[in-house]
Amino acid sequence: MFFGADPNQPGTLRFNLFRFPVSIHWSFWIIPLIWGSSGFGGDPVEQTRYLFIWVLVFFVSIMGHELGHALAYRKYGGKAQIIIHGMGGMAVSQGSYTRRQKIIITIGGPAVGFMMAALSWFLLSVLNPETLNIYVVRFLFMMIWINSIWSALNLLPVYPLDGGQLLGHIMHERKPVLRGKIGGITAAIAGLLLFIKLNSIFAAIMFGFLAYQNFQAAERARRGYW
Repeated sequence: MFFGADPNQPGTLRFNLFRFPVSIHWSFWIIPLIWGSSGFGGDPVEQTRYLFIWVLVFFVSIMGHELGHALAYRKYGGKAQIIIHGMGGMAVSQGSYTRRQKIIITIGGPAVGFMMAALSWFLLSVLNPETLNIYVVRFLFMMIWINSIWSALNLLPVYPLDGGQLLGHIMHERKPVLRGKIGGITAAIAGLLLFIKLNSIFAAIMFGFLAYQNFQAAERARRGYW
C-alpha cells in the first residue's frame, strides 16, 4: 500500500533511536523537497537554506509523531519499530492490545506533535527572536506551523489518519459503511477548505485521494467485502 513501507527494501537507511529500530526509505524525501521547492522564492542561496530547514522540520515532525506512537506501544509491553516512507510514516508493533490501549496508542502521535509545537512556541516567547539567528527563528516557526496544523488534521475521522483509526476504536470497529462515509465526506471538505484558505494544491490532492479511498471502503463494506 505504501511506497517504501517495507523496511527491507533497497535504498533504506536503518538505525536505532531510543532502542526503537528505525527504517527510512529514500522515497520519504521526495514530498518535502517538492513541497518545499514550490513554497520559497527569491535568492537561490536563501531558497536553498530555507528548503533545508523545511526538510529538517518535516523529518523531525514525522519522527516525533511516530515516536509518540512507539512510546505508547512500549508502555503496554509492545516492541515497536518505526518505518518512514514515501507516504509518511508508521509505528508498528506485534501483540494484542485492549480498546483503551489502542486509543491511547493512536493519540500518542498527535499528542507529541502538539507538544513539539508548544515547546517551539515557548522557546520563541521566552527568547528574543531579534537576537536569535534568523534560521533558528525560521525553524521554530515552521515547527509550530507544521506540528499544530498537521496534528489537528491528523485527528480528522479519515482513515488511515489517526483520527480515522480512533473513530474505529471508539466504535468498536463496527459500522464500517458509516465510518467510510464519515471519512470520505470529512476528507472532501478538508481538501476543499485547505485549497481555498491556503491555496494548497498538494493538500487538496492528498485529501481528495483520501476521500476516494474512504468512499471506496464504504462501498466495499456495503457489499460485504470489508
